[in-house]
Amino acid sequence: MKKKLLIVAMLVVVIMTAVLLAGCSGDKMQLGFMESAEGTAEYLKVNIKDYEGKTLADLLKGEESLGAKLEDSSYGSVLTEIKGIKQDKTNKMYIMIYTNLQEFKDEWSSTKEIGGVTFHTASVGISQLPVNKDAKYIFVLEKSQW
Repeated sequence: MKKKLLIVAMLVVVIMTAVLLAGCSGDKMQLGFMESAEGTAEYLKVNIKDYEGKTLADLLKGEESLGAKLEDSSYGSVLTEIKGIKQDKTNKMYIMIYTNLQEFKDEWSSTKEIGGVTFHTASVGISQLPVNKDAKYIFVLEKSQW
């Protein structure tokens, strides 16, 4: 009897371990946050299983832990706050989005080397940026030149 109970207990442990590992093994996307262009990035990996085929705007709206606030504009959704970083229109400070995805780079994109990865300002807004495991995004509070 003790042998059967031990086998059942071991089986339960194996099943629980498999379930826990399955929940952790989803694709993740790296997000970074910088309070200034000269600062150090704080990184966070987000499980993107529920956002495949969706946009960065969808992810920001769905992940409450990011504290993202978006406003609608004629250009689409505009990010006004994330992880405690807030835009300040009075001082012309806005959240710029940098990405490693080359297809979203144009002749006006600024380039930065951050943590050994080359990023550039995205040529489109968050409503058009994809969510996938190859995408990396950095949100940087920067002063507008206009």
